[in-house]
Amino acid sequence: MRRSTTPLVLIGLTFGLVIYFSINSSQKKVEQKTLLSIEKSSIGSKEDPEARARFEFRRLRNPQTGKIPRNIRTKELEFAKSLPTREAFDSIKNDRNRVLFKNPAWTSRGPVNVGGRTRALAHDVTNENILIAGGVSGGLWRSTDGGGSWTKTTNPSQLHTITAIAQDTRSGKTSTWYASTGEFSGSAAFHSGTFFQGDGIYKSTDGGNTWSALPNTVSDTPGILDSPFDYTFRVITDASNSASDIVYAATFGGIYRSNDGGNSWVRGLGDFSNEAPQFTDIVITSNGILYATMSEATLSGNAGPKGLYRSTDGTTWNEITAAGWPSTYRRIVIGIAPSNENIVYFVGETPGSGLNDHSFWKYTYLSGDGSGAGGTWEDRSANLPAEGDPVGDFDTQGSYDLLVNVHPSDENTVFIGGTNLYRSTDGFATGNNTKWVGGYSPANDISQYANHHPDQHSLIFSPSNPNGMYSAHDGGLSKTNNNMADSIAWIPLNNGYITSQFYTLAIDQTSSGSNKIYGGMQDNGTYFTNSTSSSTPWNNVFSGDGSFCAIQNGGNTALLSVQEGKVFMGTIQSSGNIGPFVRVDPDGGSGYLFITPFILDPNDSNIMYLAVDDRVWRNSDLSGIPLNFDQDPTSINWFELTNSAVGGESVTALGVSDSPPNRLYYGTGSGQVFRLDDAHTGNPIRTDIWTGKNLPVDSYINCIAVNPDNADEALLVFSNYAIISIFQTDNGGDSWTPASGNLEENPDGSGNGPAVLWVDMLSGAGSSLFFAATSTGLYSTTNLNGSATVWTQEGASTIGNVIVDMVKARAVDGLVVTATHGNGVYSNIFAPSVKAGDSALPETFVLHQNYPNPFNPSTTIAFFLARDSQTSIKVFNIQGKKITALLNEHRKSGSHTIIWDGKDQNGREVASGIYYYRLETPFNIATQKMTLLR
Repeated sequence: MRRSTTPLVLIGLTFGLVIYFSINSSQKKVEQKTLLSIEKSSIGSKEDPEARARFEFRRLRNPQTGKIPRNIRTKELEFAKSLPTREAFDSIKNDRNRVLFKNPAWTSRGPVNVGGRTRALAHDVTNENILIAGGVSGGLWRSTDGGGSWTKTTNPSQLHTITAIAQDTRSGKTSTWYASTGEFSGSAAFHSGTFFQGDGIYKSTDGGNTWSALPNTVSDTPGILDSPFDYTFRVITDASNSASDIVYAATFGGIYRSNDGGNSWVRGLGDFSNEAPQFTDIVITSNGILYATMSEATLSGNAGPKGLYRSTDGTTWNEITAAGWPSTYRRIVIGIAPSNENIVYFVGETPGSGLNDHSFWKYTYLSGDGSGAGGTWEDRSANLPAEGDPVGDFDTQGSYDLLVNVHPSDENTVFIGGTNLYRSTDGFATGNNTKWVGGYSPANDISQYANHHPDQHSLIFSPSNPNGMYSAHDGGLSKTNNNMADSIAWIPLNNGYITSQFYTLAIDQTSSGSNKIYGGMQDNGTYFTNSTSSSTPWNNVFSGDGSFCAIQNGGNTALLSVQEGKVFMGTIQSSGNIGPFVRVDPDGGSGYLFITPFILDPNDSNIMYLAVDDRVWRNSDLSGIPLNFDQDPTSINWFELTNSAVGGESVTALGVSDSPPNRLYYGTGSGQVFRLDDAHTGNPIRTDIWTGKNLPVDSYINCIAVNPDNADEALLVFSNYAIISIFQTDNGGDSWTPASGNLEENPDGSGNGPAVLWVDMLSGAGSSLFFAATSTGLYSTTNLNGSATVWTQEGASTIGNVIVDMVKARAVDGLVVTATHGNGVYSNIFAPSVKAGDSALPETFVLHQNYPNPFNPSTTIAFFLARDSQTSIKVFNIQGKKITALLNEHRKSGSHTIIWDGKDQNGREVASGIYYYRLETPFNIATQKMTLLR
């Protein structure tokens, strides 16, 4: 969840067992070891309320511009289409044509019972058992049994940032649906334009089974916020007009209207500039009367078009803003009373006004255009919920979570949502008839409401039962059959709605065949599974924002953490719950990242290294810390490696060697990288392995992976956009070589290549298989060949192009597990199949699509040869005339690349156009088409 200014407090939440504490004077004693109190999920702390946003921003920004490129999500997805896919092969081979790893399909591991942040939810008017929902990073899903099961309908390569859904409910038109994209408030995009930026509106004409983008809402210019449809808050249709297919969109900057089903759009309200409203909303009555809001808040801080409006036709708008309406206001949402559509409620964030910076007003339409004497206003803000700390006040966390809905049969029963869901039976005319019915528990102890979740985004009512209600929140979906109960009984609907957003994961690295996985999730804590079946529910074992986690060698002890560096260790029970446990982060540590990295020594998993501000701390023996349920930091066996301090820069990545042991690599958020030899003992002097090495400057090192067979070999990951993302060393950091290859659009890393977030490697058959987790999916290669490295997409039809935050590989049995940010966890077994000296198996002859394509000025051509042979590659123009010969020589079997610089055989640049390249050997011929754009 998001928090802006609320202080972080200790909470009580299930962590396997329940522990109760009593305070006797200043001495805290454990009375019953049955509950663990930790921090709730958060976007930061009181001192640093934007910690999560800044964490994401620093990881992804372009170091040259200081910004995350606008529209980069759409651009990187388009670029990803040019990359080769692995699914064409049933095995992976080395450059000597020997089979290294069998390559079966990637399979989902769930979690089937954990949903992620969901803003969009709607019933099908023809059948209320048909539901369509959309996650902000999980795509569109469809249920035909009232949420009992779900099928994903977004194509793996499509944009997954869904924010709103609407159906054309007119007779004969009900197969038409619209879904908007782009979450302005709540993602790092709110601050920096990252993964959850949208790019237009999707349309379905087959009942939500398939979707395609409306071309006039899709922009093509990278680097700027160039379309209002990059962020859309709500999309609605007009069922009262039988003659035209009218659609409205509340977007960044204004209100847009289409009268031809989204093919063209006209702005009815607002502007598109730095003075345009950041937040908008729109609703419609059954007879076509429209209400809209536009925030006073803008990007520039200078107010432009703003206010509250009413319209009878969507073309002419009349301002109806109340005389006493606050002068400062951000997001304002609207709820119409279905039983009396003259009653309209407005609620939102009004800094400096209302109650706790929020206001609630009731509007009653009387006559005319609704302005002035044509409508009456009542300020009921004083009656908003105010149950006090820690989580009892009505709080939208900076306009992040906000809704208002009116009961279908009672104009005075109003539901409002922020972090919590509340119900008033007198429209908040008083504070005496309000119930706390969702989000956190009414006990106000930061435990969660049963089968519900904090951070409310959408409510819909059952067409056949006005007391039936469906809720979309940061934990996915819930429903109730009686929304008027004193204590609402919620039913979870995350039955295969796999939209959970993982930051991290952990597997047992030493136990062959172990199915244990821990995963840390945004908003949803840490979950556990010990099953390979995607239909088996995962178990919630820790709350907060799930952060780094690890399983000690042998699989009996786990270390789990929450945001800002709080780490706990305990015994793993069969359910994944932690039995006896203790907090293990060091007393005296401070300055932690929002998601703080730690790592265990692969040779001795009782040795732990933790990133603490600008240095590394080491625990020399975790087993020496008694599992006594203590929840305070500890000094036992901790040592501050003062010689590791880098001065003013946070340590952001850690990598430890296996063979030979005890070498620690670590990197910072500004691109520095160092090495500590014999890191397991004493206070070793750091070795600078970045100065003068031509590594990116002012760039974020997000991961360091050390070859388990050779401590001199390591991979370095820079997660920022527009720079070279992966570097390789084979000499302990004395030199570094670019290795991201075709993951970059241009050799210098600029362009629309994905952000690389993590790498890992799998040894087998005398070679290694390397994996790269990126913002457009998972990629692999067997051959790190500098800038000519060819990365191939894994799981194109399963993982697809969703964001993959982490990948972990286990050498003992070939297990590889990925953590996605929006579609759960996937796994695969790359079983070593042939020893290095065994006979080779035949390999497919393949000519890949060039990359990038289209290109300017140069492009790379990758190909596989089944056997040693004389090989030629020639380029032809569209008339069939040979332009140049790129290759004509004997080549070994295996993978190869060659670059064409866009010049003919005489070294002259050729014109823009379509060209063909042909690969020919005595045994095979293949041809592909490419496009040069000057």
